[in-house]
Amino acid sequence: MTKKIVFVVVLVGFLAMVYADGNAKDLPMEDIENQLKEKTNIEKMAKCDNRNLMQFFGLDYEQYESHIFYKGKEALSVEEVLVVKAHSKDDLTSVKDAVDARIASQIKTFEGYGPEQVAMLKNAIVTTKGNYLFYCVSKTPEKYEEVFKDAI
Repeated sequence: MTKKIVFVVVLVGFLAMVYADGNAKDLPMEDIENQLKEKTNIEKMAKCDNRNLMQFFGLDYEQYESHIFYKGKEALSVEEVLVVKAHSKDDLTSVKDAVDARIASQIKTFEGYGPEQVAMLKNAIVTTKGNYLFYCVSKTPEKYEEVFKDAI
């Protein structure tokens, strides 16, 4: 009997951790962007507009609650940071697919002559939490991810 009780307690604890890890605060995108500006060097990148989201990812900004997108200023830069807040978790599937396609396309573009860019792309971070998707290609993508996770 005690084994069953211990098992149920462990199971409930595990499920609570899994459930809590998937949730995120409901923050305005400006708050996340401000945290990234304060704690990373995101401002060395260019802030992109809604048209750029469509151009580079094929995503219609009107389908999502909000987003921020920064891209490296140099022509050969692959550095990018994208945060999308969807209306629901289910909407993130298409965003993740678009990000994966972007990474694959960039790797194909730089494969023959940009080993540093390809290495950065292969080290890209794509993660979801709650209704948010975070994507980063950088020399230190873990730093951006840490700031993102701490913000939400």
